[in-house]
Amino acid sequence: MRNKIFNYSTLALVYFGFFLLITSYFKAHALVNSYTYVGLILMIVSLVFFTMARIKLDDSFQVSAEANNLVKSGIYKKIRHPVYVFGFTFVLGFFIFTQVFYGLIFLVIIAVLQVKRIKKEEKVLIEKFGDEYVEYKKQTWF
Repeated sequence: MRNKIFNYSTLALVYFGFFLLITSYFKAHALVNSYTYVGLILMIVSLVFFTMARIKLDDSFQVSAEANNLVKSGIYKKIRHPVYVFGFTFVLGFFIFTQVFYGLIFLVIIAVLQVKRIKKEEKVLIEKFGDEYVEYKKQTWF
């Protein structure tokens, strides 16, 4: 139950922050062009899929690498790590939206850190679920 409260609370904060970002950007009369809308669409789509992934994890969502349940349905049927994928694409959308293209260098750092964390999580999942996880890994992308 505590995990669920944490999960939904952090999602609420993400949505609140997103709303503040968008409204303050447009109120500031910042540069608005096709990059703005491409970035905005990418952020919205990413946020929807990120939310679906977090909700599907339910009580399995952990800040640290733990293995409670192996979630293989919903978006997890096709993508092993959708929270990371869509978190990454959200940040990409943010840099496109704000047109801070040198910030894309930050994405390289995020990618390296995410891959490290994913490897740690996958080690824990293989230890807990063994062949079931290995087979699941073969049937899914990233």
